[in-house]
Amino acid sequence: GGDTAAEGRIEVLLSSNEAWGTICDDDFDYVDAQVICRMLGYAGTLRVQSFGAGSGPIWFDDVACEGDESSILECGHAGLGNSNCGHSEDIGVVCLGDAITSVPVRLVGGSSSTEGRVELSINGEWGTICNNGWDFADAKVVCR
Repeated sequence: GGDTAAEGRIEVLLSSNEAWGTICDDDFDYVDAQVICRMLGYAGTLRVQSFGAGSGPIWFDDVACEGDESSILECGHAGLGNSNCGHSEDIGVVCLGDAITSVPVRLVGGSSSTEGRVELSINGEWGTICNNGWDFADAKVVCR
């Protein structure tokens, strides 16, 4: 781990039925780190850095994000659990700013994944947001 909550080795839990695992440093770059920091609710990324060896499965290798993904699962990679790495190659990130506590958000009913009605998941139940007072600043927060 790192010295602050904004830095450390990346560990991934794919589902409650799986074990925590890591990401290999092969081809992992700043763009990939931006996706990770965004997933964690940070405003930006400072750098990619090693924070020592983890344990468990190495879930991702040869990660190739475009930069606009909302999840590492949307990025190209060698296949879940397909890796030619050892844990000495586990990668970490240093994110910028304070994490924004978030709830799951999705866009529903649009013609693409970048438009639609905003829905939030609270305690596992999806619901909508009233548009009274909703403006561009609110939309920018959702689209981060």
